[in-house]
Amino acid sequence: MQLIIAVFLALFVSIASYRAKFLDKSGAVATFILAIIIFGFGGWKWSIPILVFFISSSLLSKIGKNREADLKAIFEKGSRRDYIQVLANGGMAGLIMIIYIFLKTPQLYWFYLAAITAATADTWGTEIGTLSKQLPLLITSFKKVPVGTSGGITFLGISGAVLGALILSASGWIYLANPRSQTIIILLIAASGFAGSIVDSLLGATIQIKYRCPGCSQITEKRKHCEGVSTNIVSGIKWINNDMVNFINTVSAVIFLYFLIKFS
Repeated sequence: MQLIIAVFLALFVSIASYRAKFLDKSGAVATFILAIIIFGFGGWKWSIPILVFFISSSLLSKIGKNREADLKAIFEKGSRRDYIQVLANGGMAGLIMIIYIFLKTPQLYWFYLAAITAATADTWGTEIGTLSKQLPLLITSFKKVPVGTSGGITFLGISGAVLGALILSASGWIYLANPRSQTIIILLIAASGFAGSIVDSLLGATIQIKYRCPGCSQITEKRKHCEGVSTNIVSGIKWINNDMVNFINTVSAVIFLYFLIKFS
C-alpha cells in the first residue's frame, strides 16, 4: 500500500514541478523515480527532508529570476533542473536510501540528512548569494570576481548556506532515535552540510571546468556561447563540471559527518 501511495505522490510531485517549471521533462522523470524509492521505502521520515530541499530550492531559484538574464551567459544551466541536476543533488541521498532498504541501520538516516543538507546549503548559498549587492570574493584568494563566478562567496551567500543547513537538518529532528542527543546530531549534520558547501566552492574555484567564449571573451560554464560558438577551456578538469561538483559536495558532507561522529 505504501508503494502504491508513493507512485501517486511521486507522480503528483513530478507533474506539479514540471508544470511550475521547476523541472524539465528529464528532471521530472528522474524525480519521479527517486521519489518512488524514497516515499515507497522510507515513508514520511525520509520524504520530508528531501521535499523541504526541493521545494525551498526551487522557490528560491524563482525568486532570484530577475538575475537570471545576467547569469544566463555564465551558468551552464538555467533554473529548470534536468535529470543530471536531480541526480547530482539527490543521487547520494537516494543511494543511502537504497542501502538502508537492505541493511536497516538507523544511523544511515543521519548520513541521508547530511547529503541533503549539503545540497540545500549549496543551493541556498548560491541563490541567495546572487542577490547580494556586493561583488563576491573568490574563496581561494578573496579577490573580487564577477557575480556567478564558480567559487565566489559573499556574506549574504554564506549566511544563506548556514540557514539552509540548519533548516534542512532540523527537518529530520523529530525522527531521531535518542531525544538526549537530538540537538547534538542536528548540529553535526548542519555543520557537515555547510562544510560540504565550502568544498563545493573550493572545487568551483580550483578544478571545475571553465571556458572562454572567443566571440565575447566571457568566462562561462557553457561549452557553447554566443549563439552556438564553441568555447575554449581556460582552466579546470574537463569532466568536473558544476553537476559533478554538486555531487562531490553531498559525498563530502557524508564523509565529514562520519568523522565528526567518530571523534566527537
